[in-house]
Amino acid sequence: MTYNIRKGKGASGRSTTAFDDLTHALRARAPDVVLVQEVFHPSESEDKMQQSTELATRLGMTSFYEPNKRRRVGHHGNATFTRYAIVDSQNYDISTNRFERRGALYARLDVGGRPLHVLNVHLGLNQRQRLHQVGMIGDIVAARVPKEEAMILAGDFNDWNRFLDPIVQRDLGVENSLGTDVQRARTWPARRPVFCLDRVYVRNVQTHRTTRLMGEPWTELSDHLPLWVELEV
Repeated sequence: MTYNIRKGKGASGRSTTAFDDLTHALRARAPDVVLVQEVFHPSESEDKMQQSTELATRLGMTSFYEPNKRRRVGHHGNATFTRYAIVDSQNYDISTNRFERRGALYARLDVGGRPLHVLNVHLGLNQRQRLHQVGMIGDIVAARVPKEEAMILAGDFNDWNRFLDPIVQRDLGVENSLGTDVQRARTWPARRPVFCLDRVYVRNVQTHRTTRLMGEPWTELSDHLPLWVELEV
């Protein structure tokens, strides 16, 4: 599953219960791997929970979080949650300027003795910026992922016009798990999705089904809808 949770503020951006509701919804789905973007950790002076730690505890999963953007009140970034062992992990800075911080969170998982490489990404708001970031992700893949091993590349690509989609598939040797089904690929805004911002790309895995989770409670938990993928390594 990949999911931009908007720091647990819900679809409106003002909810005080969305994080708890989101946790219940994820527990009900019982995923094996969840790639989450916009996870918030407050500063040490703030008496609030660290979302990645709390979510990992409630889901009974191992987690790996790294911040991308830091502010006075805290920081936020990507977090990967999994029921499998994390053998190796690293956060890569794919920012193209000092104002908009972006990251690619890499993890190698042990799935029944087989390696699964996972990249959890959140790309920029500018098309030229995103194109540059795809190039950086390609360098990460080339350095970390053997061509014959299984890989998942997923997250919030902010690619509203699908300009990057064929480039990602061609340059990284991956497949979009939703293929060309534009209607089902629309994930933002959650209440009335128009744009295909979130993606799951795979390589050397068998994809059985990809679903955009719609309806309640998902339309209220974030401004993005999550993508749910059933696959076999």
